[in-house]
Amino acid sequence: MKPHEGRKRRWGDRKDGFLVRNLDPMTKIEPYIMPSKLDAWVLFEDRIDITHTEEFIREHRRGDLPTLTMYHVVFAAITRAFVDVPELNRFVINCKAYSRNEIKASMVVMKGMRKDSERSMIMPRFELEDTLYEVVQRIDAETNGIDKNVSVKEDQNKSSMDKAEIALGMLPSWLLKLAIWVIKKLDKHGLLPKWLTDLSPFHSSFFITNMGSIGMDSVFHHVYEFGSLSVFGAIGRKEPYYTMEEDGTRKRGVRMKLQFVVDERSTDGYFYAIGFRKIKNYVMHPELLLKKPENIEFDKIDRKK
Repeated sequence: MKPHEGRKRRWGDRKDGFLVRNLDPMTKIEPYIMPSKLDAWVLFEDRIDITHTEEFIREHRRGDLPTLTMYHVVFAAITRAFVDVPELNRFVINCKAYSRNEIKASMVVMKGMRKDSERSMIMPRFELEDTLYEVVQRIDAETNGIDKNVSVKEDQNKSSMDKAEIALGMLPSWLLKLAIWVIKKLDKHGLLPKWLTDLSPFHSSFFITNMGSIGMDSVFHHVYEFGSLSVFGAIGRKEPYYTMEEDGTRKRGVRMKLQFVVDERSTDGYFYAIGFRKIKNYVMHPELLLKKPENIEFDKIDRKK
């Protein structure tokens, strides 16, 4: 099931989302005061205890989820938070707020760890009922098809976004500049063809980068001015830490930093606060993600009659 599944588009809706028609006055005027995402960045940071999570991953890698990684757990935690707090899946374009009609993630996959290694892009889609099992399956289905031994251009299984980048990269600079200008204008007014928003990572529910995979700590990564992306998260490297027990002994744990940049205009800070608390809880207790959500919340976007 997808968000707003079966809902018919009305005047003012977009192909990738439905107009939020019940905004309070403050939220409604914010995009006019802050018409750019550059005005509306809000930064979130948390260090999450992953001692239990690492044990959970090791246990399930030996059993029913042999490819399970921390990356999968974070993706599943964010996806479930979007189910619990559907207001997180909103975006603002042309000073209007919309509720997205799918849960779509974006991530960059490196073809190697050399200086000349190229990057590929995958964009897995998730259903509202997905468990950790489905999240792992959907991500692996896309990453397993990438041939890391050849360039992006030579890869027979390159993604639609990779193909689009190659095609645009072949244009002369003046034509490329014109093409991007036209694309931005069409997107601003909701006229961009659906096949373009489908292949665009800039039109995703959230974008995640794993800085820890290259031994770095997480960073605050910008949300792109182009497109509808409202949440960009970065995973940092794991680090040990120690706490003092009541009997005076030291206890070792492992923690990981998560940092997010969000578009303040998309939804109220209250919903962001609830959402990020839920992400933290799901990362710390991934066994909750093995079962389907008990309740599926739907974004309420219509005016009260």
